This record gives sequence, structure tokens and C-alpha cells, in this order.
Amino acid sequence: MQGAATLQAQCGKIVIAVSDDIDARNADAVFWSLAYRANMIDDVHVTPYRSGGHGPKSGSRNAEGTLLIDATLKAPMPPLALPAEPYMVRAREIWENLQLPPLSPQPPWHGYSLGDWSDVWSNFADKAVAGDWRSNGENTFARRKGGMKPETPARDIEKKA
Repeated sequence: MQGAATLQAQCGKIVIAVSDDIDARNADAVFWSLAYRANMIDDVHVTPYRSGGHGPKSGSRNAEGTLLIDATLKAPMPPLALPAEPYMVRAREIWENLQLPPLSPQPPWHGYSLGDWSDVWSNFADKAVAGDWRSNGENTFARRKGGMKPETPARDIEKKA
């Protein structure tokens, strides 16, 4: 990030690093990455003594700083809360076949894995799409555990089984 900040002095006052799955040209995607992937205690750094030529033009200060923010994916995360790409592609086909107004989706327009996902959960999704809700319900009912605190992550329970 230091290199990016100094590559072109006229535009390196604020540098935000994002992962490859984030479109750096899409402000919404960058802000999402800032909100969900940056820890403002650990991932923000202010580098002092930047050339004052690009700082505020008021006052007598002749030194400025650079803001560096690491908004990259640092550990596996659950996928985005969007349907997977095949379902979104099919939905778009249906939309267009019905001759509804044109869509202009922006990334991310479908869910994708960010490393924290189980094949068990994919099987649940596949069965739901196939209309096999009864099997999903029976499976879920059989996997109940007593004595759990509310909002215990399912991944914590799955690891112990």
C-alpha cells in the first residue's frame, strides 16, 4: 500500500486494498469491503509527512499524511447472502423471457464461496431447489442439539459432531 500511495503523489492520499473478488471501481463494493473486511484498529494506518502539495490549501501546514486501509479478506467467511450464480443466471433468463424491464446487475450479483461453507449446506440448498423440503426438515430435526446458546454458529456444532 505504501508503494501505491507513493506511485503517483497526486492520487495516493487515501489507499484502500481490496481482494480480487471486489471491483475496486465500484464504490459500493469498496465500502462493503471496508465494512465487512477491515478492522479499523488493526487495518488502518496513517503515514505522516506526505508532501503538503496535495493536502488542504488552507493553513500554514506544509506536511500531510496518507491513509492506508487493508480491506482484504483475511480469513474464510460465509458466502454473500445471495443465490449462487446458476440460480441467478436462470432467474435472469426467466426475467428476460417475460420481457420485463432490462436488468443492470452490479457485482456482486450472485453469491460465491469465501471459504466458510460446508457441503452439507450445499446439499440443503440443492434439495430446497428440487422441492425436497421434507427431507431437509427431517435432516434438520435429526441434527438438533440441546443446551445450545442462542446464535451459536452452525459451523461450531458441525465440527464437534
